[in-house]
Amino acid sequence: MKKVFAALYATLMMSACGNPIASTSRDPLYHVLDSLIDKHDDIVAAKIAQISSLSNTLQGITLTPEQEYDRNLRLYEEYLAFRFDSAYHYINRNMQSLLTASDPERRAACAIRMAHILSVSGIFNNARLLLGSISPAQVSVETRIAYYNQQAELNLYRSEMAQYTPYFMDYIDSTQYYRQLLLQIAPKESFEYITNRASYSCEQGDVKGSIRQFEEYLPTLRPGDRRYSIVASTLAYFYWKDENPKQQEHYLLLSAVSDLRGAILENNALRELAAILMERGEYERAYRYLSRASNDAQQYGSRLRSMQVARLTPLITKAYDAGRERAQLHTSRLLTAISVIALLLFCLILFNFYLLYKRHITNRKINMMNGELSRHNEEMQIVNAQLSTLNSQMKEANRIKDEYIGRFLELCSALIHRGEERHKFFNRLARDRKLEDLYAELKSGTAINEGIKLFHTNFDTAFLNIYPDFISEVNRLMTPDNQFEVMPDSTRLTTELRVLALIRLGITDNQKIADILRSSITTIYTYRSKLKARSISKDTFEEDIQKIASY
Repeated sequence: MKKVFAALYATLMMSACGNPIASTSRDPLYHVLDSLIDKHDDIVAAKIAQISSLSNTLQGITLTPEQEYDRNLRLYEEYLAFRFDSAYHYINRNMQSLLTASDPERRAACAIRMAHILSVSGIFNNARLLLGSISPAQVSVETRIAYYNQQAELNLYRSEMAQYTPYFMDYIDSTQYYRQLLLQIAPKESFEYITNRASYSCEQGDVKGSIRQFEEYLPTLRPGDRRYSIVASTLAYFYWKDENPKQQEHYLLLSAVSDLRGAILENNALRELAAILMERGEYERAYRYLSRASNDAQQYGSRLRSMQVARLTPLITKAYDAGRERAQLHTSRLLTAISVIALLLFCLILFNFYLLYKRHITNRKINMMNGELSRHNEEMQIVNAQLSTLNSQMKEANRIKDEYIGRFLELCSALIHRGEERHKFFNRLARDRKLEDLYAELKSGTAINEGIKLFHTNFDTAFLNIYPDFISEVNRLMTPDNQFEVMPDSTRLTTELRVLALIRLGITDNQKIADILRSSITTIYTYRSKLKARSISKDTFEEDIQKIASY
């Protein structure tokens, strides 16, 4: 029987291991990315609601040409990486406006924005014609920076579509040329200068320097912003050039997470992540990411991204289908092996039941007697523990009662004696008509302070007589840097220790503690909060204080 099970187990393991286990993605950002993909529709809906709110703000209001121009520009920025047709619509309205027609500077700025929209959508020829209609020498420095940046971007996109062709390096050289022109005039702290300088250095061979520049710059940007996504994605490209696939994948993840958070549908990182996962054999996740990238490209209207996704889709789909077929085959084998093993196990279980039944008849009475004895022993242990606890509590209660009754009588006697002495003193002042001295004595708080001091002295002495190791026990509950100083033969407590002493005596209400110690409730609350913060176990600190034994 054992040999049969060993053979079946070996068959089961061979069947389970027939399909190599694909390496799993260990970067925790994958969980964040998957969660954002699940929430994609909600994020897009929130983005649409935000834009609708902006669009409806000025609904029904007659706008000046300037206001209309600014409104169109703002809506263009909102739709820039979200909807191609809407961004095109609003920037086109500005290009057709009378303000643009009469202002060459504005016309150039609108043309550059229109060229950007056309570039990311793969309409390269129209974008090139628009940029060709601009004379850089006749526009402001700011517009000229945007012009050079857009020329570089257009050539970069054209190089992506010309990969593995003789024209690839021509577009890269043109990109580098316009980057050089931009770097000569752009402010060194601007986004355009920093990104173009790093990209230019990378293409010139200084990949390490480019990585260092972007790793310093990325934390200054906000995840969910389009600029953050661009820098993270470009940094992934730098690491690819540096032959560091782990960091490349990490920054692609950062870029993809930023795209999804910001509802940026004109994106690139998800598609490149899908390619990496496909090479690693994680076909299901690769297929999911590629599907999301394809849907985003279609929603945005980017022909460039759609064509890039289309190149990769057949490969991932084919690998995904092949993986599913292998998984189904292995699942069938496993089910067959499990069925055979289950049948044999059932026969073995029946045989075991027969043996157990025979033993059961013999051992039933013994087991019942042992069970009864065990239950009685457990009950006795519980009763003994309860009795021990009650005895300890009674001893402690008696000791507290004896100590505090004596102290209470002594304190009352002392206070009555002081009251009598003070009453006689007031009578003498009144008899001698020393009203000013009488008023000064009545106004003075010295007697009250002395009474409080006397109360504290009696309370501290009585408490430390009952709990002689109280301060040491408290220190065991505090962190090493926040322990109280323990003085030999000390009979005084600090205010913080008095608060803890009252908690040990079962007085936990802040108002009652404040009344007893003649302090404000805010002060008591502050003491308790600070003591908890300095303790080792903040959640159970006061419960631990109440468990300190008296001896």
